[in-house]
Amino acid sequence: MDEFPVIQKARQFINDAAINSVPVDVERLASNAKAKINVRTDMDDDESGQTFSLGGKNFITVNGNQREERQRFTILHEIAHIVLELPSHHHGDNITTSDLVSYRRRPKEEMLCDVFAAECLLPYKFFSRDVGNIDVSLHAVKELAKKYKASITSTGSRFAVYCNAPCAFVLIENDKIRYVSSSKFLRELNGWIEIGISIPQGSVAYRLIKEPLKMEDYDEVESNIWFNNGIKGYELVAEEAMLIREWNQCLSLIWLDESLRRVSQTKNYDDQDEGALLKELNGVLPWPSKRRRK
Repeated sequence: MDEFPVIQKARQFINDAAINSVPVDVERLASNAKAKINVRTDMDDDESGQTFSLGGKNFITVNGNQREERQRFTILHEIAHIVLELPSHHHGDNITTSDLVSYRRRPKEEMLCDVFAAECLLPYKFFSRDVGNIDVSLHAVKELAKKYKASITSTGSRFAVYCNAPCAFVLIENDKIRYVSSSKFLRELNGWIEIGISIPQGSVAYRLIKEPLKMEDYDEVESNIWFNNGIKGYELVAEEAMLIREWNQCLSLIWLDESLRRVSQTKNYDDQDEGALLKELNGVLPWPSKRRRK
């Protein structure tokens, strides 16, 4: 099983549960999975939840001491195991918080359950519309995370997928690129970021990790810093990054827009006459600018 059928099953699951508003009602989704949620406050700090079946019923226990968005994701991750009928690869049936937030050496089954959980937490029919109405920035991701009661990591991942501009969301853990999601517009430009490599020097994320004077930063960097062969027509890309010290992670949002294309081309204008500055219309409209102004 790969991500596509998992996403399709998650969307069908949302439809079957008649979810028509956000934040998503996780109790309704649990009920549709024939599962009962038990919130406990006596669990270890690093234990997020556990699940078991008894008499044809599923029981999900979640750590009530953790943040609401973490509890919601834990519940949906466990629902994914039930709906997808995928085995759990945690110690016993327990899920630790480290298991949920770490991308190192995670079994495929656990990552697929994360995809299902994120798709349920941020349903396509609502989330794609919201993403289409806002500019690209980490601030926008944070505001959506609040609206959907989801983590910034989950929200950023889906944000990049549904973004209507060339955009990528990168999760860095222990100085390595662990996860990348990207929009179809970036993939069409052959904009690929390799997973498993060290964080590229010269990036905003690298600067934050190596010289942590700030928790967040924004800059425009050369496109070949993130993309091996650069991006044709773009010498610069916009990058905004933030640290999550608790998990030794850094999140980076990278995107392109017409203003950056124009910046990269201005150096050639001095050698052209005034008439050459006016490009003939070809009927193709550029992407609307999504640039975050400093």
